[in-house]
Amino acid sequence: MQVFTLSVPTSVWIIVGVIAAALAVVTVIIVLPIAKFTIVVSSSYIRAYSPIMFKVNVERSQVAHVSVVNLEKAAYLKPTIRLFGVGLPGYKLGWFKLANGAKAFLAVTSSGEAVVIELRDGTYVILTPKDFEDFVEALRINGWME
Repeated sequence: MQVFTLSVPTSVWIIVGVIAAALAVVTVIIVLPIAKFTIVVSSSYIRAYSPIMFKVNVERSQVAHVSVVNLEKAAYLKPTIRLFGVGLPGYKLGWFKLANGAKAFLAVTSSGEAVVIELRDGTYVILTPKDFEDFVEALRINGWME
């Protein structure tokens, strides 16, 4: 018995390599912002950022109001259209259009309580960090909330 195989042309290996590289880049673009997202609170600014794609810097003078809102009960804050970002079930990171028509930066992992920062220009920043209670306390300590 003799066994023969099909030779694989170089062009096929190039295409497979390009597809593998593209998948690796897409994975890094999605996973890295999720894994390394950071929020910094100081008395003069709040900075939310991740490597590669997202950065929002809010100065105190830009802020109209900061509050804790239950997102399940605030239909006007429901994201309706993703403008630029990642929208996975239970996870939204990036710029979205809200039900009230405003533009908002979301870093949201739950539909429960969130810190909603309303800016004077009508945009929102909505955050639900892992250590939510500590985050809210940091906002209070730094004079962002009462």
